[in-house]
Amino acid sequence: MKFPRCFPLAAGSLLGVKSAQAQDALRSALSLQPVISPSQTAPAVDLRPERPHLGPVQLTLGAYTSLELNDNIGNSQFNPQSDLLIRGGLNLGVIWPATLQSELRFSSSIGYLHYVKNSFNDHLEVAPTSALSWAIRFDDGAITLFDQFSYSQQVLSESALSGIAIFPWFNNTIGTRVDWLPGHWAVQAGYSHNNSLSDSSQFQYLNAASEYLFARGGWRFAENTQAGLETSYSISRYQSATQADNSNVSLGPYAEWQVTDSLRASLRGGPVFYFFDPTSSSSSGRQLNSYYFGLNVADQLTDFLSQGLNIQRTVRQGLNKGSPFIEELTASYSVVFSLTQRVSLSASFAYDHGKQPYEVPVYIPPFGTFLVESTENFDRYGATFNASWRATEHLSASMAFNHWLRQSNIQGNGYTVNSLSFSLGYTF
Repeated sequence: MKFPRCFPLAAGSLLGVKSAQAQDALRSALSLQPVISPSQTAPAVDLRPERPHLGPVQLTLGAYTSLELNDNIGNSQFNPQSDLLIRGGLNLGVIWPATLQSELRFSSSIGYLHYVKNSFNDHLEVAPTSALSWAIRFDDGAITLFDQFSYSQQVLSESALSGIAIFPWFNNTIGTRVDWLPGHWAVQAGYSHNNSLSDSSQFQYLNAASEYLFARGGWRFAENTQAGLETSYSISRYQSATQADNSNVSLGPYAEWQVTDSLRASLRGGPVFYFFDPTSSSSSGRQLNSYYFGLNVADQLTDFLSQGLNIQRTVRQGLNKGSPFIEELTASYSVVFSLTQRVSLSASFAYDHGKQPYEVPVYIPPFGTFLVESTENFDRYGATFNASWRATEHLSASMAFNHWLRQSNIQGNGYTVNSLSFSLGYTF
């Protein structure tokens, strides 16, 4: 099925976010929050001579490079291959307070990843926080036009995938959102159009276009404490007949609570319903009745110690060929300890439990190989340890160790991956 094209707001904006998560419209809206969150007053622009700027336009420019030793670049259970990965790129930022009531923001991290022994895996990377936004403020609110984009080939960012080295994925979301705070009420509503596509023939079955609608309204008990209802609706259309065109809707309560000056929590949840059209391998559609849940806690224990807990139960579009959806529970915990103003240590731990329809090849002599739909149940465990050092105002360095273990009821879909990386960053 053909899908409509979206013309980007900025050059390169067909490079997009990683595939939409959990109730696509809801997660898209939440992921945009820190990227395009509009302020009610124009930001102070740092125009000191030593800071990069062009007239009233504040610029941010940085460069980064890293070396990564990885013992299983193909995320394989039976044939792990090691390699040395070299990264390098630029961080770009622009803030332009065009008028007293509006501002233009652009931010992006663009880099290149080189595999020393397997250079055919080399690729461009564009961070998922890359976005162009235009915020127009009015009394008690703002209207924001945005274009969020990224490009990635990293498999470990997708718990449902295994046995492959790269997952080339472009994603672009363009739309508008209204934030309004009339009195004690808080209202948000938005519409966006998403294009997801791959430049690899292996994954072009996932090329799709989606429409996202999101709205929520709540009562503000205090400046940073509110509760209310949120709803989302999305519809997705694929180019390939192997993937099921679908729509989904979710509705549930949410709460955000500033417990103390240092402790903040948010909670949300409710039912979600997916409706799938027939595919080339199935003459009938299907319906999935499920639910979503989210708990996030951030705690600044002391000036030197902070911690965070994030638990999510999600439903999202399938990534493997012929798989319509993924149901997943994820939990992560992180802690950061600042030894000095320049040296900090951090650790994070993650757990994923998911299930997805999965087509398993079955060989029946003498008829050949057939694909039989099964269900994959997988568990994934992760741990990261990081040490960072801000050597000067402009130069920083870090060292990190990552460990991932994936287990599956389908043979060959597990893996163990260890990596050690050294990074340098410079801000002009």
